[in-house]
Amino acid sequence: MKTSLKNIVAVSLVVPSLLMMTGCARNIGASNYAAGSVGESMTSYPGVIVSKRQVTIQDQDKLQDNTLGMVAGGVGGGLIGSTIGQGKGSTLAAVGGAAAGALAGAYAQQELSKQNALEYTIQLDNGTLKTVVQGLDINLAPGQRVILHISHHGRSRIVPFNG
Repeated sequence: MKTSLKNIVAVSLVVPSLLMMTGCARNIGASNYAAGSVGESMTSYPGVIVSKRQVTIQDQDKLQDNTLGMVAGGVGGGLIGSTIGQGKGSTLAAVGGAAAGALAGAYAQQELSKQNALEYTIQLDNGTLKTVVQGLDINLAPGQRVILHISHHGRSRIVPFNG
């Protein structure tokens, strides 16, 4: 395969995979609902925000769990590396390119799946403390009255009390 054709194949395999990785982060906003939860009742509890801190949500704790990035990077790196040199040199470059690409792809997926969030601790009116992590779409302050909604599937969200 000619060098330019190999580069085209590498790019055509790697770019769609990287674009898919940009959608790896979950939508964790308090204003976002899954279609299956529409019409479902939730239990709601009034309370007050007692603490708030910014946290980072990360999909995978271990670098090796970022399989899509690792595979896409490895394939692309191997194809690009194989365009270097000839014979055994090309094979060695392909292997090195695949290893470097896999590592770079795993790091890329890990970074693309990270997002900032807020951790709120709420003291419910009954005295119970609850902690919920949610997206940045609603910014609540300590001392603010809120309502904690808990779905029957365990998804919780905190919204301002407008009563």
